[in-house]
Amino acid sequence: MLVEFNQLPPHTRFWMFTSNRLLNQEELVYLNNELSLFIQKWTAHKQELNASFSVIDNAILVVGVDESQTGASGCSIDSMTKEITRLAQQMNIDWLNRFSIVIKSSEGNMAANANSLKELFLDGKINEETLVSNSLLSSFDELQTNLYLPIKDTWMNRYLAG
Repeated sequence: MLVEFNQLPPHTRFWMFTSNRLLNQEELVYLNNELSLFIQKWTAHKQELNASFSVIDNAILVVGVDESQTGASGCSIDSMTKEITRLAQQMNIDWLNRFSIVIKSSEGNMAANANSLKELFLDGKINEETLVSNSLLSSFDELQTNLYLPIKDTWMNRYLAG
């Protein structure tokens, strides 16, 4: 069952996918429509999942399940991953590259690969205080407080050295 994303409880189980590029408005509408249809019929062992999703800053897809009533199963997680993969292929984006990040800079948000941080740093486009998406969130609550951190406070700080 599709529920409002902001109504999911703090204990929600979630998956976060970061795109290799920012999505445009047409892609956001398409993604919203397709994922809404998927989540409305998403089940685990024939039980409806109370779930939702949100696209943050045109690049970060978060899918959440309130497991207090029905928990996500291996098969249901596989079906979600297959749907994300199908949509990625149709939209020519990569949701599954763990080095994809979002950078918040004075020039606006940009999608990048963590491996490009050193070059951006040397070019003066970012600094150690630049906010980057945090892919190591451990709780749903952290989406509100720690989705973006200064590079110096993340595992990506090693890309700024040397």
